[in-house]
Amino acid sequence: MSEQNPNGYRVLARKYRPDRFSELIGQEALVRTLGNALSLGRLAHAFVLTGVRGVGKTSTARLLARGLNCIGEDGNGEATLEPCGTCEPCKAIGAGRHVDVLEIDAASHTGVDDAREIIEGVGYRPVSARFKIYIIDEVHMMSKSAFNALLKTLEEPPDNVKFIFATTEIRKVPVTILSRCQRFDLRRVPADELAGHLTRICERENINAEAEAITAIARAAEGSVRDALSLLDQAAAMTADKLSPDSIADMLGRPGRQDSIAILGAGLKGDAAGALATLASAMANGAEPEMVIADLLDLVHRASLKAAGGSLESLLEVEKGPVAELAELGIARLGRAWQMLLKGHGEVTSAPQPGAAAEMLVIRLAHLANMPTPGEIVRRLADSEPAAPQQPAPATKDVSPDVSPDVSPDVSPADPPPAMMAAGRGEPSAPIPPQPQTAPPVAAPDDVPEARRAAQPTTLLDISELADAHDEPLLAALIRTHVRLVRMQSGLLEISLTDGAPETLPGDMARQLTRWTETRWMVSLSDGAGSRTISEERQAVRQKQRDELAETPVIKSIFETFPGAEIESVRPAGQQDEEPSR
Repeated sequence: MSEQNPNGYRVLARKYRPDRFSELIGQEALVRTLGNALSLGRLAHAFVLTGVRGVGKTSTARLLARGLNCIGEDGNGEATLEPCGTCEPCKAIGAGRHVDVLEIDAASHTGVDDAREIIEGVGYRPVSARFKIYIIDEVHMMSKSAFNALLKTLEEPPDNVKFIFATTEIRKVPVTILSRCQRFDLRRVPADELAGHLTRICERENINAEAEAITAIARAAEGSVRDALSLLDQAAAMTADKLSPDSIADMLGRPGRQDSIAILGAGLKGDAAGALATLASAMANGAEPEMVIADLLDLVHRASLKAAGGSLESLLEVEKGPVAELAELGIARLGRAWQMLLKGHGEVTSAPQPGAAAEMLVIRLAHLANMPTPGEIVRRLADSEPAAPQQPAPATKDVSPDVSPDVSPDVSPADPPPAMMAAGRGEPSAPIPPQPQTAPPVAAPDDVPEARRAAQPTTLLDISELADAHDEPLLAALIRTHVRLVRMQSGLLEISLTDGAPETLPGDMARQLTRWTETRWMVSLSDGAGSRTISEERQAVRQKQRDELAETPVIKSIFETFPGAEIESVRPAGQQDEEPSR
C-alpha cells in the first residue's frame, strides 16, 4: 500500500487502497477463483463485480487490470494476481494514465453514443499493454439502448480485450448482460476481520486506539472497508489520535455499549425507572434515540444466539458476561423483546419526537418483562386448577335432517371426544366436524341391479358423500351449503334452498342421483322452511363444543387473564393437523 504523498495528506481510504490481491481483505473466494483461472489459462473475457459500497469492487477491477498487464521487473513477466508495482504498466495503471486501460463512470456515460465509442475502440489492438481493458463503474446506470448496443461486442470480443463491470445494483443490470459475464459477489467484511485491519492501520499511523473503540467503528461500518477507514480518519482527527469508546460513541451518536447493556438489563427486569434514567443520560451525552434502539436490538440478537447454543467469541470480554446473563432469560422472553424493539424502532424513526418515542418503548419493554410467557401461563393454570372430571358426552343430533317416517334413520354419530384443546386468539387450527355416518357403499358397475338399488341414500349427508365419491365436489359443496331437507323417501326428495343457490341445483341433483343409483329420483322444491343445512348443523355442533369448553375452569381462568380472548376452534388433544370440514 502506498503511504507517501508529496502533495499533502491523503485520507486513509485512499492511502490504504490495496496494491495486490493479498491485501484485499474478506474476499478469499474471489481471489482463489481468479488465481486458479490465471494458472489454468481459463480467464473469462468479461467480469461483473457486485456488492455493497466499500467492499472492494473498484479496487478489485484495478488490481485485475494491473495483474493482467504486469510484465514484471525484468520485463518478461506473465499475467499474475500479484503485480509487481514497479514496471511501467503497473505504474501507469495505478496512476490512471494508461492508454489501454479505460475506466468509465457509467453514471455520466449512459447513452448509446457512449456505448458506440466503446464498440469502435474494441476494434483496435492495444497500444502497449497485453490486454485492452474497459472498467465500467456503476454499470447499472447505463440506458437500455446502451446495454443492447454492447451485447454483440460483449459476447464475442477480441482475444486481447477484457471487460470489468462494477455495480451496487445488480438487479438493474439486464440478464442478457449478466449471462455474458462471470459474476463475483463481494461480501461484507466481518466485523472482527475489519477490526483487525483497522488495528494494523492504527499501528502504522501511530494512532492510540482502545480495542473497544476499534470494535465500535467496525460495527458501525457494517462490513464496508471504505466506511470504516473514513470513520477512523474522522475519529483520529476529532480525538487527536487518541481513540476511546466514549469518544467514538459521541462521534457516532450512539450510546456507550455499557449504557445499552444497562438499559436493556433494567428493562428486561421490569425496572422502568432505572432504564429511563440510563436512557436519559445516554441521550444527554449525544446518543441518537434511533441508534439507542438499534444497539438494543443488536444486544437482544446476540443474547438470543447465545441462548440458542451460539458463541460469543465476536464480543469483547467486557460484553460477554452481561450478554450471557441476558441469554439466561430464554429465547421466549428475548424473542418477545426483539419483536417489540423491532416494531418500536420504526416508531422512533418516524415519530415527531424520537426521544419521547424511545422512552415510551423502554416503558413498554419494562412493563412486558413482568408478564409471563404463554408457556408459563399454561403451566401455572395447569398447576393451580384441578383436572375437570371427564363426563360422558351426550349424544349429538345427526348432522343430517330427520328422514321421513317410512324410512328408518341410521344411528346418529356421537359427539367428538370430550378431551379437546382450546385454541386462543391468534392460534387458529382446523375445526373438527362431528364424524358423520358413512353412507352405504355405491355398487360397482358390474354388480347386479339388486345391489345397486340396495345402495340408496337415506339422508342428505348420504347424497353429499355420494357426490364426493363420484368426483362431483362442487355439487357436494352446494348440497351441504344451500339445501334444506323438507321430506325424503325412496326416489322422492323435497327440499328448500337458501339464498344464492343455483336455480339448476334441484335438476342436477335429480339427474345425478338417478345415474348413480339406477333408480328414478324426483327432486322438487317445497314452500316449507325445511331443516338446517349440513353446514349449519356442523356449525351448531362446533359452537356447542366451544360453549361447553368455555365453562371449564381452565378456560375461565384464561378468559379472566386475557379479557377479550375467544375460542377460535376445537380439536382433539395431541392432534396437529386436520382436514377442513367440507
